[in-house]
Amino acid sequence: MNLNTLISILFARRWAILASVALALVAGISLILLTPKSYTAAIDLLVDSRGFDPISGQLQPARMTGAYLATQSDIIRSRNVAGKVIDQLNLGESPAMIKAAKLTGQADADRRRMLGFLAQGLMVVPRRESSVLNIAFKAQDPALAAQIADAFAEAYVYTNLELRIEPAKQTSQWYNQQLLGLRQELIEKQDALSSYQEEHGILASSDRLDLEANKLAELSSMLMAVQNERLNSQSRSDLIANSKKGQLEIRALDNPQVQKLTTDLAQAQVRLNELATQVGENHPQYRQAKSEVVALQQQMDRMLQLISGSLQSSVELSETRAEQLKAELNQQKELVLQLSRTRNQLSLLQQEADNAQAAYDAALARSIQTRLESQIAATDVAVLNSALVPTKPTSPKPTLILLLAGIAGVLCGIALALGWEWLDQRVRTASDLEQLLGLPVLAQIPK
Repeated sequence: MNLNTLISILFARRWAILASVALALVAGISLILLTPKSYTAAIDLLVDSRGFDPISGQLQPARMTGAYLATQSDIIRSRNVAGKVIDQLNLGESPAMIKAAKLTGQADADRRRMLGFLAQGLMVVPRRESSVLNIAFKAQDPALAAQIADAFAEAYVYTNLELRIEPAKQTSQWYNQQLLGLRQELIEKQDALSSYQEEHGILASSDRLDLEANKLAELSSMLMAVQNERLNSQSRSDLIANSKKGQLEIRALDNPQVQKLTTDLAQAQVRLNELATQVGENHPQYRQAKSEVVALQQQMDRMLQLISGSLQSSVELSETRAEQLKAELNQQKELVLQLSRTRNQLSLLQQEADNAQAAYDAALARSIQTRLESQIAATDVAVLNSALVPTKPTSPKPTLILLLAGIAGVLCGIALALGWEWLDQRVRTASDLEQLLGLPVLAQIPK
C-alpha cells in the first residue's frame, strides 16, 4: 500500500473518522462536565541555607548541601506536620473536610482518612538552584485549599523549630546531670589538694624546694672549703714535723716570722762556719756566733711548736666541722628528696584539679549554649508568598482534554477506517486495477 492508496482509503472512510472524532469530543466534554473542579493554592517559603548557627555564629556545612531542602520537603510531607494541620484547623469538624474526605464520625478512621486526604492533595516542590520551597494543596473547595496550604506552612515552621529545640532540651538536661558529677569531682580534687598543702605546710606563693636546694648547695660548698682547710693545715703540720727531722726546709711554711727566723738562722750558720775556718772554737767571736745560732735555733723550735700546735688544733677543728657539715648535708639531702617527692605529688594533685576544672568549665559552657538553643524562638524559614484563594480551577483542564480527545478520535478513526477497508476491499484507483490484473488501463470514465 502506497501513500496515494492510503489517502484514498482515508478519504473514502472519512465519515467513520469524523464520527470517531465526534464521539471522542463528546466523551471529553462529558468528562469535563462530570469531573469535579479542583483548585490549587500555593505558598512559597524561603529556607535560609547559609548554615550559620544563631548562638555560636559558626558555619554548619550540613546546611550547605542540596540534601537540606530535600530533607525539609520530607518533613513537610510527614505525618507529624499533617497531624498538626488537622489539630490546628480542627478539620474533623469542618463541613468542607467532612464532605471532601467522606468522614464517618469514627475518630481513628476519620483521622486516617484526613491524613490520606492531606497526603493526596499536598505537593512540595523545591525550586531548582534556589532556597525556596513551594507548598501547594489541591482541593475542590478553593478556600479550604488556601487554608490548608497556609496551615501546612505554619505547621512546618513550628515543627522545624520543634525539631531544633527538643534535641537541645534533651542535651541541656544531660549536661545539667553531668555538671552535678563534674562539680562534685572538682570539689573533691580541690579538697584533696588543699588538704595535702595543709598537711605538708605548703604555701601557694612559696617554693621551698628551690630554697632547700640552694641551702644544700651552700652546705656542699662549705664542706668542701672545710675539707680543703683541714688538708692545708695537715700538710703544713706534716711539713713542720718533717722540718724538725731535717727532711724539708721550713721556708716552705707560709709564715713571715718563720721565714725571717729561717733567714737569720741561715746567716748565723754561715757566719759560724766562716769563723770556724778563721779562728778556733775557743775564740770569743766563734763562741758568740755559736750562741747566736743556738738562740735562733731555740726560737725556731719554739715558733715551730707553737705553729704545729695551732695547726693541729685547726686540723681537729676542721675535722669536727667537716663531720657536722656531713651530717647536716645528709639531712639536707633527705629533706630535698622529701620535698621533691612532695612537689611531685602536689603537681599531680594540681594537675588533677586543673583537669577537673577544665572539664567542668567546658561542660558549663556547652550547657549554657544548649540551654540558649533550647529557648531560642527563631527559625531559618520565612514565608515569601502567602497562599491566595484560587479563582480558577486547576482541573479539569478543558483545552488539554479536548485536544487529547481530538487526537484520540483521529487515531481511532484512522484505525477504524483501515480495519473497515481490510474487511471490505474495493478497487478505488487505476493503479489498484493494474496491480490486481497485471494489465495496463487504457481509459477511464471520469466522475
